[in-house]
Amino acid sequence: MNASRGPLADFLRDRREALPPRVVGLPEEPGRRVRGLRRSEVAQLAGISADYYLRLEQGRGHQPSQQVLSALGRALQLDQYGDEHLRRVAALSAGHASLGATSALPGGALDVLGLHPDTPAYISNATMDVVAVNAPGLLVAPGGLRPGLNLVMSVFDHYPDPPSEAHWERTARALAASLRYHADPRDPRLRAIVSTLSASDARFRRIWAECEVRPHSSAWPMVHVESHGWVGLRSETLALTSGFGWTMTLFFAEPNTPGVAALAGLVRAARGEPGKGPAPLPVVTADRLDTIATPVGELAS
Repeated sequence: MNASRGPLADFLRDRREALPPRVVGLPEEPGRRVRGLRRSEVAQLAGISADYYLRLEQGRGHQPSQQVLSALGRALQLDQYGDEHLRRVAALSAGHASLGATSALPGGALDVLGLHPDTPAYISNATMDVVAVNAPGLLVAPGGLRPGLNLVMSVFDHYPDPPSEAHWERTARALAASLRYHADPRDPRLRAIVSTLSASDARFRRIWAECEVRPHSSAWPMVHVESHGWVGLRSETLALTSGFGWTMTLFFAEPNTPGVAALAGLVRAARGEPGKGPAPLPVVTADRLDTIATPVGELAS
């Protein structure tokens, strides 16, 4: 990620380098040293001049038209979410749009979270930092979800046993793709996450280089629930429309699965003694979100 080039230039380069020639119908040449596609190949596929494409990827071009963006999306094999991202970063690079500040928790979000005392749930921001968790959510997964936890950095903190590697890979890919989709590419927090993980984890470098883009949405995670061990649940992520990148994720169990009993036990544990009701909701309030990168203990205090 290079702040001097701009979001559009970064995305075009990353996506171009992620595409093998065979994916777009080009022959694999012996001894080819270019990673992904050549700039001239993208230009040809999009029906634009190689010089114009070079200027776009170097951050020297004017804002491309919607027709050019459509052509680039087809050339780069972008799906719906990739195309949305391409148009957002093009607007950002031209100074015509803003994804909105990530430091303001959308109004009413905590009220909605409080409506689900019997369902593990959390709110996260555009850079996948957990900002608010209800009582059952605190007991999900090893160590629990908690305000201040970054979901992407957390998954790359783990080195799963061989039987769990496929599940870990799916989760890691989904979170990395969501980070790219939701976060403002100019956000220093995003750049810090990508820089830190790129320097320390070859798995992240490999996954991030594939340039996948999609929102945080439905998933079937394996989570750890005390006294039940690892169980399969389903999660659904809802966009909070009052602020781009803010989402609420809820966990539930499919009928007639071990997750049903596990969640029931988790909710009982979250409530404490009978009759006392749910535990208080821990929240990182809006005026503390600028410290989201500080140690978790400080955030939760």
